[in-house]
Amino acid sequence: MGPNRISEDDVHCLRTFLSLQGNGDPQDTPLASQESRLMSESCRRMKQAFLGAMQQEVQRIIVGRNQPRSEKYAMETSWLDLSGPKKLSQAPLAHLLIDADNVPAGTHKVNLTSWHHDKGWANLVNMTFSDGRLIARDDGFYYLYANIGFRHHETQGKIAGDLHLMVYVTKTDVKRKTSVVLMKGGSTKYWSGKSEFHFYSVNIGGFFKLKSGEKIGIQVSNPSLLDRNPEGTYFGAFKIRDID
Repeated sequence: MGPNRISEDDVHCLRTFLSLQGNGDPQDTPLASQESRLMSESCRRMKQAFLGAMQQEVQRIIVGRNQPRSEKYAMETSWLDLSGPKKLSQAPLAHLLIDADNVPAGTHKVNLTSWHHDKGWANLVNMTFSDGRLIARDDGFYYLYANIGFRHHETQGKIAGDLHLMVYVTKTDVKRKTSVVLMKGGSTKYWSGKSEFHFYSVNIGGFFKLKSGEKIGIQVSNPSLLDRNPEGTYFGAFKIRDID
């Protein structure tokens, strides 16, 4: 197992309590009670952190809907006061949406830096966004995810040959200036002229260790074919637990 990945025990822990959540209220089932007793202390802490992060996000959405934009912006950017070290008041999380007006050109692998972090459904809490990449401010294990859609309609012209529709999630070490690919997904597609419309979606996600200052970015092939709707192309992260 690589140093950036969460342990097998922690993955098993997450799968256990997520499956219980999916079956209803875990407190109402004998199986959940038995699983809870068998959980390690580390697993119980992870469960509390995960559920806490989800509850905070739900509460933030509810509060945000009832707040003027200026108040909401002030709440989300209050961490910019860097006068001294302080504990993060909310669990770090981010959800970024494609910026449809600034999609790069090219057919090979390119950096996709066109994202909204403060419009529509986009969120940015206790993380930083710069030069098209998401930056961790707090050490910990994070769940990283990306959904990238590719689409084409016959009115946009003909496409000939095979298409390599690929997505890469990268991490950059700021000090060493080196990048590694954490995840990739995609396929080779042949979109013939016999169909009026084509669509393909790549969804990838995983748990990784991030340190403060490390950057998460997205690379794609054939960016001109990207689905430019916010529900079709997005990526994000949220912290699960501290590094022991």
